[in-house]
Amino acid sequence: MNNKWIELSLGLTTFLSGLYGGIGFFTLMGGNPALERLSPRAFAEYWQQIDSFMGARMPVFGPVLLLSVLLSAMLLLKEWRTLPFWLMLSAFLVLVGDVAFTLSVNHPLNRLIQGWDLNSLPDNVEQIRLKVVKAFNVRLFLMLGAFALVILAVWTRNKK
Repeated sequence: MNNKWIELSLGLTTFLSGLYGGIGFFTLMGGNPALERLSPRAFAEYWQQIDSFMGARMPVFGPVLLLSVLLSAMLLLKEWRTLPFWLMLSAFLVLVGDVAFTLSVNHPLNRLIQGWDLNSLPDNVEQIRLKVVKAFNVRLFLMLGAFALVILAVWTRNKK
């Protein structure tokens, strides 16, 4: 019975981290390159819209993802001497780092951009855009890294 809980938890964690890794993949493949090409007004309008949607959904999805990875690590704790446990624990720590980075870097930028009047943009729009792109260049590696660690944890556990 305990093995079924572990398998269920690992499946859910893989799914959720895959969704999150997909955000990082989208950012790498087209999100950031497109942001760099938008006009200042288009960038500001797009960012205000995307942030309003993500700001409403991530406070639910983020904790569910974190709890899922933590639960998977806890269920693997009895196998603490194995690679899958350490990979899952590492995925959790990467996600905690992502949360810390998001709160300290992304959220202040998002609040700043949300306060912009689209008809009277500040002179430093380009500087802020570059900061947003740089921040997401860091975050996409955290997102993809967490997903890769989860996949490796599940894969190495199933190999034995």
